[in-house]
Amino acid sequence: MKKQIFLQIMFSDEKYSDIDKLLDEALKSEPQFNLSDDFANVVAEKMSRKFDWEQYLMEFLIYFAAIVGLAVVPVAIQFIFFGAQWQDWLQYIVANISVVTGIAFLIVFILFADRVLLRYFLHKTSTVRE
Repeated sequence: MKKQIFLQIMFSDEKYSDIDKLLDEALKSEPQFNLSDDFANVVAEKMSRKFDWEQYLMEFLIYFAAIVGLAVVPVAIQFIFFGAQWQDWLQYIVANISVVTGIAFLIVFILFADRVLLRYFLHKTSTVRE
């Protein structure tokens, strides 16, 4: 409808010389589409879900970085103050690779499940009930 009004004005002999009149006429006309009654709620829900995912993942990464940082401090102390050799550490890790990767995977999985998945599903079930 707004396009039709604009075209009528543009092709008529009595064109508006003032842009404010044109804008006022376009804003007073009815739109050619209707939004559903819950349109605002749907948009807010989508934005909330997107924001929640980003927040959950960012929090997971922060906790993961903190755990890695806390693990690096004792290792650095061993190398700096107690003269540990990296060849010995590498040999120990390679000899026990299944245990080391299992523990690392378990820690990352528990942290991810706690910080991301559990929160997401609890939030999702709370919004479905409302």
